[in-house]
Amino acid sequence: MRFKTDFYSLADAKAKFSEVVEISENLDVVITKNGKPAAVIINYDKYNKILDFIDKVWDLYLLDVGDPSVFKDLKLEDIFDNNEKKE
Repeated sequence: MRFKTDFYSLADAKAKFSEVVEISENLDVVITKNGKPAAVIINYDKYNKILDFIDKVWDLYLLDVGDPSVFKDLKLEDIFDNNEKKE
């Protein structure tokens, strides 16, 4: 399921930040840098729902078929780590 998305260049998003935040209440906003997607601004309630969903899916995985030892060193923070090496 994809939601409607609006795109802004980094320069436009900086110049119209209040507008971008307001738009993010109803649309996902992709910020591009040098023409490539770099960041997304989403509604805070949606953000919390996504994190809740991830928690529930993880719990269901572990209850149903999951072998937690496979992921013993994996932390949620690692999934969303912003310090990945850039290619």
